[in-house]
Amino acid sequence: MINKKLILASASPRRRDLLSGLFTQLIIMPQDVEEVYSADLPREIVMELARLKLGNLDKEYYDDLVLASDTIVWFNDQIFGKPKNAEEAKIMLQAMSGLEHEVYTGYSVAYKGRIITGYDSAQIKFKQLNKEQIDAYVESGSPLDKAGAYGVQDGIVVDSYTGSMETIMGLPVQKVIWTCEELISNE
Repeated sequence: MINKKLILASASPRRRDLLSGLFTQLIIMPQDVEEVYSADLPREIVMELARLKLGNLDKEYYDDLVLASDTIVWFNDQIFGKPKNAEEAKIMLQAMSGLEHEVYTGYSVAYKGRIITGYDSAQIKFKQLNKEQIDAYVESGSPLDKAGAYGVQDGIVVDSYTGSMETIMGLPVQKVIWTCEELISNE
């Protein structure tokens, strides 16, 4: 456990759960920012968006650790973000059925005027899914708030993966902990 308060600039219940118990206090403060970026490569996109999602929290909570994060699914050189509706979720799932893609999660940690930004990635292979499986999964509601329209933790669409399950879920916890420890050690 890190003996510091962490301000999490995210409403993601998965990120909250992944960080629960790792800090003396966890405060959820999602920032309402327009997700615009200038980067081209997926690792640069998620780092740019993570930094953007800090908003002004790094200044407002100067003496506390502040964390923002962003996750994208990268498939066929394009981003699959959170689906806008059930139909878009079905299209994404059908497109990735039986194939491989990458997940990138960027993070940005601020503390006392310093900001460290990084990322992690993982490779995922989907199961071959038929229309009935996709329809049932989307009807469950689970895919609608997740990048790429799926959750690895659901155990339904992912055949296999390499890398960190936590990265796929939306936060490379070990890298974030190391970053927090580095920032604290340099105060």
